[in-house]
Amino acid sequence: MKTLPLILVVALLAGGMFTSCKKHINGPPEDTTHKCDTCCDTCKTDTTKPPCDTCNIDKDSAAHAFVWTEYVNQIPGETNLTGVWVFGPNDIIIIANSIWHFDGTNFSVIPAFDQTHNNVTLNGAMNGYSIFAFSKTDYWLVHGSDVLHTGDGTYFNDYRPGSSNACWGSSPNDVFVVGNSGQIHHFDGTSFSQMTSNTTKNIRKIWGTSDNNIWACGNNQSTGESVLLHYDGSTWTEQDLSKLGQIGVGKHALIGVWTCDSASHHITVASGSFVYRTTDNTLWHSDTLMNALGGGSYAGINNVRGNSSTDFMVQGSGGFLSHWNGKTWFFYSQLFSWSDPSYDINAFSFTGNTAAMVGYKGGQGYLAVGRRK
Repeated sequence: MKTLPLILVVALLAGGMFTSCKKHINGPPEDTTHKCDTCCDTCKTDTTKPPCDTCNIDKDSAAHAFVWTEYVNQIPGETNLTGVWVFGPNDIIIIANSIWHFDGTNFSVIPAFDQTHNNVTLNGAMNGYSIFAFSKTDYWLVHGSDVLHTGDGTYFNDYRPGSSNACWGSSPNDVFVVGNSGQIHHFDGTSFSQMTSNTTKNIRKIWGTSDNNIWACGNNQSTGESVLLHYDGSTWTEQDLSKLGQIGVGKHALIGVWTCDSASHHITVASGSFVYRTTDNTLWHSDTLMNALGGGSYAGINNVRGNSSTDFMVQGSGGFLSHWNGKTWFFYSQLFSWSDPSYDINAFSFTGNTAAMVGYKGGQGYLAVGRRK
């Protein structure tokens, strides 16, 4: 059934799922009170006006010009792809039952061994893992209570700090892992230690720009009520969601977060039922209509990734994908298929002029790669 009842949506969000499920969410009318595209001081020269992220806007619509290639059932034996990381147009790591490399033409298995447990092979048992990478030979894989790290691209250390939904790090010796019931663990290069998160809600996603500017988001496992956290280098602080308008309503749970340094500002994007942006942790403004499906419903936005405040994408249910170039949103409608029950996306990555999303379609593994002209 394609239109999920609201109660079911909340239940699914609360269940700690790593892979996406299609979310077709009914919401209130668009909140325009937090928009500042035409009213803010774009370069922070007038202290009486709020800042926003429209300095040096790339108004060229060519920024939206990605050519997409879809690969269905191209990876032998893989029916569901759960993680992806783009290093370049022909250099992509994909996580499924095994760890794969895609060179733009061919898929090949990357040898992977758990050196913590007698060098047992990891390939064949990796489905469900997400990936965060510093390089092709230094990356982290996260799923359930399991956290794997390789520093050479082949041999992995197996850590089990606790509930683990996602990770982000400023360096290989400074990595943060978030999980259910407010769990946040920090890796210092040697071992993990638990941090005080000041929340008991499930934390789904995390992203930062440095070790003193990190954002994490999630929701209450029983009610779906959202949580948004910020770390300043010493303390995790729960944010006042009333500043985000509709997102403060419990049923509109936060699912994704991303942040970057751009034009001398910290730009942060929070997503779920709706998409919100803030500059330097001040006024939030809404991009609600960009994921509207009509009839007062919206595509749930699961992931946000990009290069700068004027070059990022949001990825959501049913292959929903939209690009922001600093002025306009562009929706890649050819990738979206809400009506297909056999199609959905689990993970998304965007680096430079290449984007990729992975999931399943027709009972087979699915990869879509976009290359900017």
